Amino acid sequence: MRDLNYIAKKLTELKFPLKVLERYNETHRFYHTTKHLLDVISELEITAKNDDELFLAAVYHDAIYHPKAEDNEEQSAQIFLEHAKNSSLTKEQTKEIQDLILCTKNHVPTSEKSTLLINADLAILNKPLPELIEFENNIFKEYQFVDYNIYKSKRIQVLENLNKNGNLNMLIEYVKIRKPLIGVFCGSFNPFHKGHYNVLCKAESIFDKVIIAFGKNPDKNDRTWPLPKIIQNRQMEEYTGLLTDFISSLPYQVVVVRGLRNSTDFQYEQNQYRYIQELMPDIRIINIFCDKEFEHISSSGIRTLEKHNKHQSYLLD
Repeated sequence: MRDLNYIAKKLTELKFPLKVLERYNETHRFYHTTKHLLDVISELEITAKNDDELFLAAVYHDAIYHPKAEDNEEQSAQIFLEHAKNSSLTKEQTKEIQDLILCTKNHVPTSEKSTLLINADLAILNKPLPELIEFENNIFKEYQFVDYNIYKSKRIQVLENLNKNGNLNMLIEYVKIRKPLIGVFCGSFNPFHKGHYNVLCKAESIFDKVIIAFGKNPDKNDRTWPLPKIIQNRQMEEYTGLLTDFISSLPYQVVVVRGLRNSTDFQYEQNQYRYIQELMPDIRIINIFCDKEFEHISSSGIRTLEKHNKHQSYLLD
């Protein structure tokens, strides 16, 4: 039954919009995705087939998910209530589903059905270590906006609270000793445009996490452009002064990421690297070329085009 077609068909039969499924594909999700939804439905396979309330609660329990928010379950329940207006559910059924969704916030069961839903939602915690590590890596990505040392401390606390029968001991040890490969993408980014994002995506395919560091360049104007929404789930830092001083201030090892558009950029970065290397001999730097379609885009060019209102196509949402 682990099939989106089945879920879509049943939602249609119950007169619920399919757009709820699209939310599970949001770019800031790595664990709370369609796969997680399918896993929960699969855990409830026999029951959910014959229980519309449990099925809908499973579908909507993570309809709203953002790791920065503290009211995801409440918002998910609200979305369900809005969608339920056009359904044939009774008031009693609607209230029951709302309560089931809310019980996944603190995972404290209040009924037999809530126990089933909570167990399905937390079924990953009973999986073999390789699946637990994949789970952990995806949660780490969802919380990439948090500084690594803070994340590590908080995450260990969460896992220890969930470690009721000792099955998470090895995962907790993994979190304790893990040393993720972290990149730092540095620049003035005024504005942060599609070319920058192209380099960022390439860097994120190499590193476990990439910090975006906004440096104040005395030879450039201060950053005045708003941050695009698409990058707001990353860790972002600001620094003044030398790049090497900023890198030295970080409490863990990182690799500096520099974006390149063309050979001219490469020559400039090569010269800069010699200065940086003399200041910090052990620094690690990786240069990443953007794709050809972005090589002509520059922040200065966008600022010029902005004066004529011709800049929008180069910006991110």
